[in-house]
Amino acid sequence: MAEVSPLHTPEVRRVQFAWPEDQTDKWHHSMPEFGAGANAISLLMTYAEPYGVGQLRKGLVEIDADDELTERAHRLMSQEMSHLRAHKAFNKALISHSRTARVLDRFGKWIFGRLAKRSTAFGVAFAAAFEIVAFASARWAEAGLRRYFTGADEQSATLFLWHLAEEIEHKGIAHDVLLAHPEATKKYKFVLPVAFAVLIGFTAVGGLSLFAFSRHVFNPLRWARLIGWGISFAFVVMPVASTSLAKGFHPDQLVDPPWMKMWLREYDEVSQTMPLWTDAGMGASANTTLDGPARLAA
Repeated sequence: MAEVSPLHTPEVRRVQFAWPEDQTDKWHHSMPEFGAGANAISLLMTYAEPYGVGQLRKGLVEIDADDELTERAHRLMSQEMSHLRAHKAFNKALISHSRTARVLDRFGKWIFGRLAKRSTAFGVAFAAAFEIVAFASARWAEAGLRRYFTGADEQSATLFLWHLAEEIEHKGIAHDVLLAHPEATKKYKFVLPVAFAVLIGFTAVGGLSLFAFSRHVFNPLRWARLIGWGISFAFVVMPVASTSLAKGFHPDQLVDPPWMKMWLREYDEVSQTMPLWTDAGMGASANTTLDGPARLAA
């Protein structure tokens, strides 16, 4: 097993959001094409998160995991279920007035219904691979924070950035479950392309479908941006995914993007609040809270 950094147990932060009916499909005011892609990811997460949690839970039972790994894995699961609750509320508003979103929601359900029929070893490998792709996605997003999120609704941007930041925080735990499960480890190199195809393929198809029904669909500048983002994303994700196939690899060897980790440290345990994303401050100070709808649950 590879040498890794000291074990870290993630913190569970339960953020609650409330979404106006007309907000979730138009939350990115300056770059609706980016918002469409993010909305597609949100639709997928309501099926990807419970699938990954369920497979890791079954994997822990199969390997008779020790208390330390079990505790860390349960923290990861708690974070993912917090993401699930937040994205479900976001998607409910989105689906309520978008037929395309409803179709994509059913498609995501079908995909993970099919995956659920595979073995636990496959599921554990998929969860570990999905976390690698999610980490790379967070790295890509942080590299272009101002470029991607300037002009976005602050609450919506906070939802996606909070999710990505916690993917960085728990990046190595699913891989630890994988390493402890011999059958899952054998399957990883075959499952990684599947996880990559599911996340990237659904985001591309879903994002383009949602954007196609916007009034900006005939704007060539927006299409040029989409193509450029796709290329830049590939240059970030592909090397990380390929590295994960190397002997002795562990996600804790990967360098974390700095801003998201620092932003999570601004979580206030007393008020149980996360800082609000702002264009100017790239995340307000710890004293700035998300009023009401985005206040953390007790």
